Amino acid sequence: MLKYKLDLMLLIKIKMKRLLQLSIMIFPVFTLSAIVYAADKITVKTAKISEVAIYPERSAPATVVSLNESVISARIVARVDELSVRVGDIIEKGGVLARLDCEDYVLAHLESIARKEALETKRDLASRRVERTRQLILEQSIAEEILDERESNYAVLGSELRGIQAEIKRKKLDQSHCTVLSPFRALVIERASAVGEFVSVGTALVKVMDIDKTEISAQVLSRDSTQISQASKLYFEHDNIRYPVKLRSIVQAIDAETRNREVRLMFNDSHALPGATGRLIWQDERAHIPGDLLVRRHGELGVFTVEKNVARFNSMPTAQAGRASVTVLADDVRVVIEGHYSLTEAAPVDIVN
Repeated sequence: MLKYKLDLMLLIKIKMKRLLQLSIMIFPVFTLSAIVYAADKITVKTAKISEVAIYPERSAPATVVSLNESVISARIVARVDELSVRVGDIIEKGGVLARLDCEDYVLAHLESIARKEALETKRDLASRRVERTRQLILEQSIAEEILDERESNYAVLGSELRGIQAEIKRKKLDQSHCTVLSPFRALVIERASAVGEFVSVGTALVKVMDIDKTEISAQVLSRDSTQISQASKLYFEHDNIRYPVKLRSIVQAIDAETRNREVRLMFNDSHALPGATGRLIWQDERAHIPGDLLVRRHGELGVFTVEKNVARFNSMPTAQAGRASVTVLADDVRVVIEGHYSLTEAAPVDIVN
């Protein structure tokens, strides 16, 4: 009986030893499987589109232009007596640009006044004759034909008087043209005549530019015109200074050569000088994915998003390598911001945000 118990105990020890050895062999297999399974998942970080999106600035060439760049010409035939401005001078509205010899026009004006006075005297005499003739007709002392003749003469003198009055106004206007005035606050950019020169009607005297009424002319790509119309802020940049501007008009035509559209803008407060060249600056209101989040898969650029711990590749047909690209993904969509270079479509991921 004792021997039987000893054999039984020995058999149990042997089985326990074999079970222990078997467990030692099986445990590493399970551990290795767990490690391999964990290694199949790629660790990534994600963020919402609204958290990583950028809104890049866009620009287009632009120039400040004056709405009025005028050649001031003579309106009478005369000699230039004075040209009182020089290139670079700023002349206020109504300021004197030039003076022309006006003696002939003064004399002509005086001559017309004298003729007017003579006609007025003749008309007064004709009026009195008409009145006396009417009295004589009542007394039947004169023929009615004489009244008709004298009334006709009175009417002719009245017409001549009105004509001379118009002539006086015209010659007075000619006298006013002897002094050439600036039509607006202007910058003198050219002297086209000289003192002592004889000028006729239409001869250029001075070239001036309106420095108050200015606009910005920008040439933009046709596809950018919508962005500009929707932009909340616009700037004109010149010599590293930005001037706030506002949109006035987008020309409803495309240039046949450049395929651009002209945009006209106005300064808000301070403004650059006419002729200044620079850039029209605006901010793109569309969300853009940073260039470092883009990856190329099967020849296409795009970004990875995560759905139920599985990576999904989202192609962006208009994207360019290394540059921020516009996206149509919603703001709350999460994109992979770390670990995306190792991802493939439908790869399992482990998010460690």
